[in-house]
Parts: sequence; C-alpha cells; structure tokens
Amino acid sequence: MPKLKIGKYESRYPVIQAGMGVRVGNAALTAAAIECGGMGVISSVGLGEDFHRSLKDYEIESEKNLSKEIRKARELTGGKGPLGVNIMVVLTNYESMIKTAVNEGIDFIISGAGLPLRLPEFAKDRVALVPVVSSARALELIVRTWQRKYKKAPDAAIIEGPLCGGHLAFTNEQLDNPKEYSLEILYRETKDVLDRYSLGGVPLIAAGAISVPEDVLKAIEWGYQGVQIGTRFICTEESGMSEEGKKLYVSSGSNDTVTISSPVGMPVRVIKSPLVERVLSGKKEPFACPYKCLRSCDKNKVLFCIARALLYAWKGNIDKGLFMTGYDLSRVNDIIPIKKFFDDLDKLARAESSSHQENRP
Repeated sequence: MPKLKIGKYESRYPVIQAGMGVRVGNAALTAAAIECGGMGVISSVGLGEDFHRSLKDYEIESEKNLSKEIRKARELTGGKGPLGVNIMVVLTNYESMIKTAVNEGIDFIISGAGLPLRLPEFAKDRVALVPVVSSARALELIVRTWQRKYKKAPDAAIIEGPLCGGHLAFTNEQLDNPKEYSLEILYRETKDVLDRYSLGGVPLIAAGAISVPEDVLKAIEWGYQGVQIGTRFICTEESGMSEEGKKLYVSSGSNDTVTISSPVGMPVRVIKSPLVERVLSGKKEPFACPYKCLRSCDKNKVLFCIARALLYAWKGNIDKGLFMTGYDLSRVNDIIPIKKFFDDLDKLARAESSSHQENRP
C-alpha cells in the first residue's frame, strides 16, 4: 500500500478523511483518522456550540472556534499529523479563516467550492496547499495563476468526480451523464495538465464514491496517489453526525439521493428528506439571516438556510436537516469504528500484493 505525501507531510495510508461541516468532520473524527494512519481534515464551517452567538459575532466566533478545534485535534493525537482544514472559497470570511489556520500551525489546507486562485496569498510557504477541482480546465487555471502571481505550484490536487457528495462543480446535464466525467477520465485529463506544466510529481487525489477498500485500490490502479473519503466516514463511531443522522444514512439506498440547488450556488447531492421534498416543491423555509456567511447567497431568493439545515442534521432533526451524501448509499450500510476501514484496507492490500507475487512467472 503506497503512502501519500503532500508537500513535506506523509501518511501511512493514501487516505484523506474529508472535511465535512457542520461539526461532522470535527477534532474527534480527524484525530481518529490520523491515529489510523490517514490524513485528518477539520471542516471550518459551523464550529462552536452556541449557534446563535456564532451567527451574531460570526467572524470572531468562527476564528475562535477553528483555533479551538485545531488545538483539540493536536491534543488528541499528541501533536501528530498530517492535520488539515477544509475552507470553502465561497465563505465571506475566507481570508481570515485561512490566516487563522496558518497561525495555528496547520499542516495543509484544502480549498474548493470555488476556485482558490488567491490561496497562496494568505498562506505561508510551510503550509501545503491543495485545491479541489472537477475538471482539467479548472486545474490549469489554478496552476497558471499560482505560477504567474505567486511562483507556487499546488502541493496536491483533489479531483472530485460527479458521484461526489456535497457540493458539485458540474451542471445538472453533466450529472445526468456521470460516465463521461468519471474519475478515470478525469485522472488522464488532469494528469496531462500537470505534465504540460512540468508538475508530474504533484499528487492527484480521487474523490467521489470511494466507499469500500476496493475503491481505494481501483483509484490507485488508475494512477491516483490517494483518495478522499466522506460519506463512509460520516457513518463511523467517531464522526460528529448525530446518531439519528447516521441511522438515516445506513438505512438509505441508491434511490434515496437527489441533487438540489444549494444557497452556495452549486448543485448539492443530499439524502431525500422532508426538508428536501419541501425545497423541491418550491416551498421557502422560514429563517433569519443575521450574517451573510456565503458570498454567493441571496437570502431573499434562496429557499433555505444551509447553515441551519446542516446544524439540524448534526442535531438529528430529520424533518429540518440537510444530509449531504455521495451517490450510492447502498454500500454504506453500517456504523463502524473508523479503524475497521483502515484495517480492511490493509488486509485487502496485503492480499492483493500476495496474489500478484504468486502469479509472477
């Protein structure tokens, strides 16, 4: 099983635990992923216990709670890493959150939900920078901009396919034809970009429908240096998701997901729920907006507040919660310790290695 190296940071297994808000990708899950030999990622969105106070004093509370979560993760791992954060470009306080993470000594920053063209401007050289893209065109724009303005190359790139959970950088028409934008095809296209810019050594990390250890090995076989896993890790004992929410995930199947329009301004894949049914019918959820947390959100036009909906999911409110998910939930049907996934991956990799050796002439 190959290791994953991003900048100067290395993990035993080529697995990144996705940063998932609100409070799902928290310090506990992140620390558990690191202890198992993966890379852990804290989501910067929706941290803190007092939701109303967090909205009232949004910027100050966001920075304070991110610092607190990073320190907690460091404490739980005894200072071990690699520890990263996921910070969305679309956040109103994007710059201040990047600087907060850097000041806390974070190892790497993952940034998507928009093109992180200015990310190197806010980060220090020792912090590894990992953009999230869904096309070769987007990756080339980032590479070209970073090289021209900052003399900097990405330390890795996460390639999200159309089967990903959460926000999707694809049109609805593209999502209806996912095979045309498969991770295998995206690898070849994005690798070509890196080769043309003499960046062939930059790791590419597959994201989307990575649910079982066999998916990890398949991505490595295509050429990826690692994978990012979200939905499978929501359904672990360590994740911050409510027990009610976890039960909803494991009881749902491949026909229980749908994409809707998010206040972020992108399609988002979610589990069908009472809230989702109301949104699909065009009904507006009542909400107040004390702080515009997303630059792209127009409170007068959107049908729901995504921050509140994710908070309700974290609390286990099935009626009002929004449960982001990958495409096929039929392969995520139990709640496990995260260590079990890594143990199963290790066993499979060893078995595959032994089989290859036995079949050598």
